[in-house]
Amino acid sequence: MESKEKTSLITSQKHNSHHHKSHHLHYKSTISRVLWLAFVVTMPCLAPGMSFGYSAIVLDQLNLSFDEKSWFASLPSTMMPIGCLLSGPLIDKLGRKTALMVTNVPSFLGWLLLSKQPAELYCLYAGQLLVGMSVGLSTTPATVYAAECITVNYTGLRGCFTIMTSIMLNFGMFLTYLLGALMPAYVVAYVGAIVSFAALIFIGALIPESPPWLFEQGRHGDAEFSQKVLRITQPILQTSRDTENNHTTTTPLRSSSTFERLFEPDVYKPVVIMTTFLFFQQFSGSFVLTTYMIEILGSLHVSVNNYLVTLLAGLTNILAMILLSALLTKSGFKQLSFISCTGYALSMISLAVFLMLGVVDEFLTNIIVITCILFNMAMNGLGLRPIPYAMLGEVFPSDIAGVAGSIVACMSSVFNFIAIKMYPYFQIWIGPGTFMLYGILSLLTLVFIVKFVPDTKGKTIKQIGDEFLKSDYFSSSTSD
Repeated sequence: MESKEKTSLITSQKHNSHHHKSHHLHYKSTISRVLWLAFVVTMPCLAPGMSFGYSAIVLDQLNLSFDEKSWFASLPSTMMPIGCLLSGPLIDKLGRKTALMVTNVPSFLGWLLLSKQPAELYCLYAGQLLVGMSVGLSTTPATVYAAECITVNYTGLRGCFTIMTSIMLNFGMFLTYLLGALMPAYVVAYVGAIVSFAALIFIGALIPESPPWLFEQGRHGDAEFSQKVLRITQPILQTSRDTENNHTTTTPLRSSSTFERLFEPDVYKPVVIMTTFLFFQQFSGSFVLTTYMIEILGSLHVSVNNYLVTLLAGLTNILAMILLSALLTKSGFKQLSFISCTGYALSMISLAVFLMLGVVDEFLTNIIVITCILFNMAMNGLGLRPIPYAMLGEVFPSDIAGVAGSIVACMSSVFNFIAIKMYPYFQIWIGPGTFMLYGILSLLTLVFIVKFVPDTKGKTIKQIGDEFLKSDYFSSSTSD
């Protein structure tokens, strides 16, 4: 009898061990599949992201005047607002998958124009404009698709996926720096075109349309099939419809038009806050250094290979963003923004002070300047650069998120254009004071974050909106 009990116990233990191993292997397989889906969905961000670093590697290879160089570097920002504004209607009317595919079209054409040899000015400008439009088109569809189709089963990974588009965009920048150190810039542009075409094929062949969007279009059969392909276990289709029905039958519409909705407190308050946040981000030079990196290093008399330093800067930035995605599982956007802005301000002010001292020692110049730039890129990637864009998906009510987010992103692109266009002139007018200005503005950003930026960690979109509906939100934020 005792022997039978022991045999039964051993058999049970073996079964439990086998079940545990099978469950663990299934979980690892599922997570790998989710990460693969995330890579495919964000792949259209890769080629547009390459444009962030392209000016840095190509300006010293182009025979352009001072003014033409500043226009070349800043032109992508003039089309980003248009891309941002177009992305909303594309997502809603054509679908998430189609919007992701459309993103690659201007990117492909733009990179082809930039690769043209000999380089003619109108081709260079047209290429920059098209690539800039692709940047504006790229981020929102990927974020929406990830939220609807990838993170629904794994809410614990939401922080990682929130900034996945920023990681891919900045990996594109790093890829440009890497290739720019190995080959002429026009060949890098060819690579950008190839990446755009590959992303178009990947999206078209490897992912289905978003089930919630298909359901909203009345294509219930397609939606159910898409849900099975994506292995979505949550009953999101029925829940979506039930929620919609309950909303329309029990809750009156809060306004008669989208325009009027923009003037309600839970919309205009986050619009003002996020627009101001992005104003400080852009004019603190967050994108300026990556755009002019090679020229900046040359002007600061760094004798180390400028392309090598630029490559290290890009790698530092992307690693910081990956670290950020891990930290977001424990800390909120507000806390990490605080750390990022503090370090960013320290790097800029330290660099400005060193340059103002007029030290002529080559070794010391290399050490101080490179350290400040690498530290700056690390702190930039740890929050100041990706977090404001990631927050756009959290601070707006879902019924107006697309329109409100597009407006704020559009304004950010305008600020980006002005900041990049003005940098060469600031260098002429105030020299090293430019970096001091960036440091002071990042300190003001820090104060703004502490006083006004909401803490969204652990809160639902409804809870965040309810806080904005309070009439004393700004005064209570200031008192905090």
